[in-house]
Amino acid sequence: MAANFVIADPSVGAPSPISVSDSVQRWPLGAIANGVDVNTGTTNIGGGQFIYCQGSNVASSGQWVQIQNNSAVLLTNNISQKFPVGVVGALLSATNCYGWVQVQGLCDYARGTNSSIAAGVALYGGSVNGYVNSASVDGGFILGAICPVSYTSSQSNNMTVQLHYPVVHGSSAAV
Repeated sequence: MAANFVIADPSVGAPSPISVSDSVQRWPLGAIANGVDVNTGTTNIGGGQFIYCQGSNVASSGQWVQIQNNSAVLLTNNISQKFPVGVVGALLSATNCYGWVQVQGLCDYARGTNSSIAAGVALYGGSVNGYVNSASVDGGFILGAICPVSYTSSQSNNMTVQLHYPVVHGSSAAV
C-alpha cells in the first residue's frame, strides 16, 4: 500500500510518508524526489520517483492522475491530452491539498477496474475516472505503465504496475 513508501531524498529533509497529504505547500510544486518502500521481507517492492503536486479532484490514494501545470488532475476515461501520468499516494481532493505522485518504479497501490488484467498488456484510461484497465475502447493508451503481474477484480482494486514516466500516448482509436 502507499503507506509503505516514504520520501527518502535528502533534498526534502526527514523521511515523509507519501500517504499523507499536506494542507499547506511544504515543497516547491514539481519537486522530484526519490522514495523507498519501508516494508520488510518479500513485500518490499523497492524504490521509486515522485513529483510533488497540488491537488485538484482526486478522491482516494492509488488513483491515476495527469500532471497538469504541477496539479494532480484525475485521469478521465476520454483522455486526449498528452500530459504526464502518475499514481497519487494520498487524497488530493482540492487545491488546498498537496502531495506526492509516483511516476517511476514499482507501484503496488494503483487502482484498477473491476475486470481482470493480464500480465504484460498495455494499460488504458479506464471506464471509471482515476482507474485503468486493458480495454482499449475505454480510454487513451498510457505509454510507460505496464502491469507486470496479472491482476484480478478480487484484489480490492489495488494492482501492481511498473511505472517509467508514463504519458498518454494517444486515444484508443489511434492505437
